[in-house]
Amino acid sequence: MTITESLIQEIDRGREGKSQGFSMGLPKLESIIDGVTKETMYTLGSSTGSGKTSFVLYSFLYRPLMDHLNDDNFRVFYASLEMNANMLFGKLLSIYIFETYGVQLTLKQLLSRKKGYILDDDSYRMVQDSIEWLKKIESKIEIYDKSLNAATLYRLLCTSLSNLGTFEETEHRKIFKPNNPDLVYEVVIDHIGLVRPEPGSTKKSEMDKVIAYLITLRNMCGISPVIVQQINRDQSNIERVKAGRTFIQLSDFKESSDSTDASEVVLAINNPNRDKLAKYGNYNVKELGDVFRSIVVLKDRYGDCDVEVGCAFYGQIGIFKELPKPDEIYDYERYKYPEWILGKDEEINEPKSKFSF
Repeated sequence: MTITESLIQEIDRGREGKSQGFSMGLPKLESIIDGVTKETMYTLGSSTGSGKTSFVLYSFLYRPLMDHLNDDNFRVFYASLEMNANMLFGKLLSIYIFETYGVQLTLKQLLSRKKGYILDDDSYRMVQDSIEWLKKIESKIEIYDKSLNAATLYRLLCTSLSNLGTFEETEHRKIFKPNNPDLVYEVVIDHIGLVRPEPGSTKKSEMDKVIAYLITLRNMCGISPVIVQQINRDQSNIERVKAGRTFIQLSDFKESSDSTDASEVVLAINNPNRDKLAKYGNYNVKELGDVFRSIVVLKDRYGDCDVEVGCAFYGQIGIFKELPKPDEIYDYERYKYPEWILGKDEEINEPKSKFSF
């Protein structure tokens, strides 16, 4: 197939609606970055404890999975370098139970790790009723939770991809023909700073090798890498706080800039409450406290950047939800707890605008 033929084929697929991004559960953000799309590299950064993994699990896994449980258009390879597979699935189960039953069960509660707490019979019945759902998502997620270097990652991904399509050698290049052209194959590295350097290699050089392999497979196989990365601690420096903002910059990404250079989309999670700001983007951070997060679009190769979306983050159940514009919020108490997501509280105000502050 010539380049011209390939381009026309992509245009035709778009006209058939097959290039639309998958939902992240965050419509304002999706209106900027188009959701989860094929052959797109994402980098997500924040400081420790701001909800990076929870954001990835909710917006890059849970929401697309829920929309594609009954087709084969979304699959995930998840290199979980911080937590084991049971913990990761427990966090997904916590989200599912809240959305299905309206009950908050934290990971600690599900595992009866909370001091003085044993999971009760009613809650355990919810877990039992969720087993078929867990099996279904397990069939779509491959989790690797051991130590990882670049060579191992490349080998694992090539093996997985060989089950999803065929590699062929042409005169000038190696190509990949997927069994399902509609498949979005997402590869999550959480987080890249925990890759294990090979002997004689530095952490930075190993990270850069990982990114180089992901670029190769993105271009050849159309995978969608999601790189989770730490932010340098000095991003909350006093000068930015004095200016009334803690706007994260691309230069804040820790140890390697190759990820942000190669990515089509770079996002950051900003936690102004940690900087003890009373207000941020006209949101009352003092009222919302640690619930408030700002999702910052630092880079979007095909759209707007330096845009922020105000969100509520309920860490106990791992859910992010976009907030109305600040001038549409009349009672901040409503947004301190996640029940408003289910529409179980009194309807206090109605968002008038699709866009963020």
